[in-house]
Amino acid sequence: MELRVVRVTDRFDEACRFWGELLGWPVTHGWDEPDRGRIYGYGDTARIELMEGSPEPVSGVFVSVEVDDVVAAHDRLVAGGIEVLQPVAEQPWGHRNVAVADPSGLRVVLFERL
Repeated sequence: MELRVVRVTDRFDEACRFWGELLGWPVTHGWDEPDRGRIYGYGDTARIELMEGSPEPVSGVFVSVEVDDVVAAHDRLVAGGIEVLQPVAEQPWGHRNVAVADPSGLRVVLFERL
């Protein structure tokens, strides 16, 4: 079984760069017709599926992803031109995290356990 978050986007190439190049997730499946789509894998069970098309607004939801090093992820995203929504901070529940938005507008919180 897997958990897959699906996002339709009119900024497909930029979203693919974010998930693939900047976050380093490998493409596990892709297609080009009738519209382009890519599935990026994270570990054995988590996936983000990007589909080219007209998106609906995202409200009240975000994706939270555990990483080994939040500061390194932050620096890589900033160098890649991604705007930080919430700077790196230590949280009282024992996480260090940072929040960004992927090019499709999906809020992504990267965290590491302290």
